[in-house]
Amino acid sequence: MYMFKQFFRLTFVTFIWKHYKRIIVSTLILFAFLWFVGYAHAEYLQFANEQAQANAQKSYFFKWAAQLLAVTIYLLFHYLMPSRKQQKISKQKAKNFKAEAPAPGEPDPFDAIRHKDKLRSRTEVMLNEKQD
Repeated sequence: MYMFKQFFRLTFVTFIWKHYKRIIVSTLILFAFLWFVGYAHAEYLQFANEQAQANAQKSYFFKWAAQLLAVTIYLLFHYLMPSRKQQKISKQKAKNFKAEAPAPGEPDPFDAIRHKDKLRSRTEVMLNEKQD
C-alpha cells in the first residue's frame, strides 16, 4: 500500500509541475526579488542611520517603485504572453487548416474524392462486400 501511495504522490507532483511550471518558477522569482528589495532597503536604512544621513524618503520611493515594477512585469508576463502550449496548439491548428491547392497543371490527388456520388468508410465497404 505504501508503494502505491508514493507512486500516486509522485504522479500528482509531476502533473502539477508539468502544468504549472511557468507559474511556479515566475512566482518564486517574484518573491525572491521582493525579499531582496526589502532586504536591501533595510540594509540601506541601517547604513543611513549609522552615517546620520536623511535620505530615507528616496529609499522608500525606490523600494516601492521596484516592487511595483516587479509586480507589473509579473502580471504582464502571465496575462499578455500566451503560454507555450497555447502557441503550439495555435500553430498546429494553422497547419491543419492550411490547405494548399495544387499548382496549375499538376494532378489533384483529391479530385476523385470530390467527384464521388457517395463517400463511404472502409467499414461500410467491407460490410457491403460480406453481404454480396
